[in-house]
Amino acid sequence: MPTRRALGAAALSLLAAPAVHAQGAWPSRPVRMLVGFAPGGFTDIVARAIAEQYTAILGQNFVVENRSGASGTIAADAVVKAPADGSVLLLGHSTPNAVAAALFSNLPYDPLKDLTAVAQLAVHPHLLVVPAASPFRSTAELIEAARVRPGAISYCSAGIGSVHHIACSMLAQRAGVEFTHVPYRGSAPAMADLIAGRVDMTIEGINTVGQMIIDGRLRPLAAGTLARIGPLPDLTTLQEQGYGDIDAQSWVGIFGPAGLPAEVVAKLSAASDQAMHAPAFQRILTTGGSIPASRRGAEFRDFLTLEIARYKAVLGDGQIAL
Repeated sequence: MPTRRALGAAALSLLAAPAVHAQGAWPSRPVRMLVGFAPGGFTDIVARAIAEQYTAILGQNFVVENRSGASGTIAADAVVKAPADGSVLLLGHSTPNAVAAALFSNLPYDPLKDLTAVAQLAVHPHLLVVPAASPFRSTAELIEAARVRPGAISYCSAGIGSVHHIACSMLAQRAGVEFTHVPYRGSAPAMADLIAGRVDMTIEGINTVGQMIIDGRLRPLAAGTLARIGPLPDLTTLQEQGYGDIDAQSWVGIFGPAGLPAEVVAKLSAASDQAMHAPAFQRILTTGGSIPASRRGAEFRDFLTLEIARYKAVLGDGQIAL
């Protein structure tokens, strides 16, 4: 017959079993998704759209939390320090997840070592744009005005070290002129001031400015990528206009803390693939001209490694000074 000690151990195991079962497989509780930029920008829009898809697919609430500032690195650092259990994720962006590693010597995290790259969602080619009421009808006119009055032409960005900041700095360097940088805490407030004419120009993602161009609020002067952009095939590139090999594009993707469990990575990757086929999510990505991305796991991490190296080459060899 079982001893009293054995019976006691069996009883304890039975008591413990419901707690284990109740915890269940991930996600067993709401998941927070941090965004490093202000509400209203395209990164925030994608975050809320993918959170809605994850909620429907995985059967648990995904809640977006904006922590803007420091070019998105505040949110990224918060996720680095979060428990690696899938309870906190990052809607990552090329600025805090790639550019920052090349730009900031005191960055408190290593994007490759301290974060788990899960799923890239979209790539956004960039355009040089001015307000609709701007007197500049071409890049050449804009550059000439900057040449005549150094520093008089201003540009906005989503923050210091953002892709917009680097691209506009590269244009100034290639053209041999001086612009004045006006950084914001995200693209939404930057675009509001650009449209109002408080700043003169920017190089911004087509996902952000596409509808503003259609509505007649902004005027495109050039594609900021090496190749022309699909929705605007007649818009020549900055390289074609004689301003060098500027290749401005940004991207967004899902990240977690280092050591994110394989189960969480697998479920998020599968849910991301499923979300890509949802008409509502497709509309958000493609209406503005963004390119849906399918890099997952190791492939996404390899892409991230190349991105960091690309920005280190641009920022580290004296090509531009921010």
